[in-house]
Amino acid sequence: MRYLNLKNREKIGLEYLTNNLTTISPYGNQKKKNIVPIESPETLEEIFDHLEFFIKKCQQNKNEIQKIELFLMKLKDISNIVLNLQKGKNLDEVELFELKINAMIFMEIRSISNNIFLKEFHLVDLTHIIDILDPGSKKIPTFHIYNEYSEKLKEIRHKKAKIEKLIFSTIDNKLQIKLKEERRGIVVLENCEESKVKMDISKRLISYTSDILIDINKIKNIDFTLAKAKLAIKYGANRPKIGEHIEFIGMFNPEILETLKIKNQEFQKLDILLKNGNTILTGANMGGKSVILKTLTLNLILAQMGFYVFSDYATIPILKFIQFLSDDIQDVSKGLSSFGAEIMKLKEITGCLKTYDKGFIALDEFARGTNPSEGKKFVKGLSNYIKNFDSFSIMATHYDGIVDNSTPHYQVVGLKNIDFDSLKRKIDLNNQNSIPLIQKHMDYSIEKIHSNLEVPKDALNVATLIGIDEDLKDIIKNLY
Repeated sequence: MRYLNLKNREKIGLEYLTNNLTTISPYGNQKKKNIVPIESPETLEEIFDHLEFFIKKCQQNKNEIQKIELFLMKLKDISNIVLNLQKGKNLDEVELFELKINAMIFMEIRSISNNIFLKEFHLVDLTHIIDILDPGSKKIPTFHIYNEYSEKLKEIRHKKAKIEKLIFSTIDNKLQIKLKEERRGIVVLENCEESKVKMDISKRLISYTSDILIDINKIKNIDFTLAKAKLAIKYGANRPKIGEHIEFIGMFNPEILETLKIKNQEFQKLDILLKNGNTILTGANMGGKSVILKTLTLNLILAQMGFYVFSDYATIPILKFIQFLSDDIQDVSKGLSSFGAEIMKLKEITGCLKTYDKGFIALDEFARGTNPSEGKKFVKGLSNYIKNFDSFSIMATHYDGIVDNSTPHYQVVGLKNIDFDSLKRKIDLNNQNSIPLIQKHMDYSIEKIHSNLEVPKDALNVATLIGIDEDLKDIIKNLY
């Protein structure tokens, strides 16, 4: 897939967000299941315009929005009924009932939404459909093959009612048997006439099926856009600008944010600027490099799908593919080594690079599944290879010697600025909570590095804080 497979969508937090996107109607739910990235900047800007408008309406017209949502809850999916009608099928009584009820709900929504939403979201008038299905203009949410549809049907039912009255009033068994036989004949006539009426109603409705399908599509877009607007309001998401580079200021990941909230912790927002070519990301162990890649990839694909981004400010280009590679990929379960699985995924990525003019690739510790000497060569080679294309890439690595003067380099601040001795004393007093204490003091922000610094050697610091054997620590320290 050009835009992340299901495994990677789950990994970066996209599935979490779509699962928590509060569409209400069956039509909105369908739209949610079929979200696709948009490659037209004009279409994307129009979707952002609509979302901006809906956010304002959610804030300014709360009562009207609440009423619309209550009606959305009552809707059932009548798409197949309408499509069958278009194909010439005669609807049965239950299908006519569903059509009537949902048309009435559409009209209730229309009475509110057409007054507050943009013209593109205006529902068409379904009065003619309701008139066909409600010949007595009773405006009640029921349906029956009413007598108003046919004088002949009315006469048959009148005759049937008279005979039924006689059946219940007579005590003559022979007369009862005769009357019941006569009633059976009348019921056959009634069923036959009802079938003719249903056929006639279906024929009359066929010319209005396009109107129903238009309204179904409008409802789908209203429900889905409302859900996106509420998501943006909940997290303070913002409209991205469409440009030629990738830039996020104050970027965050909602799934991880919610996880940290439970622990009474905060997500440390991230700033990053990427230009065409490859960017290297280095940092301490436990420094959150994987979180940075997931958060960046999540916000890029969300923007391309017409969502506001989880960032205070963002500029995004139109991307023809988005790929994410880490060593816990699915092909490992098929018997491949982790490195073999990475190479299979890499074939897909290089194919995208050669086929499409602009895309995005995130590589999380690529080639750490092979020996370090060869792994370093693969990472360095891939970094140089990506520079030949007009795409964006960010590569998290723990290998030294990958960065050169032409390669942008970000580094996780990590434990660089902490008072090491003070933190060690805290951990010694509460050794069972060593990992949470380290995480609490870890600086997960990233900074642009303007010289070819080596990858931080925080592994020994982390090991020391957790409580590695002193003799072992000294041996390892002498090897640095």
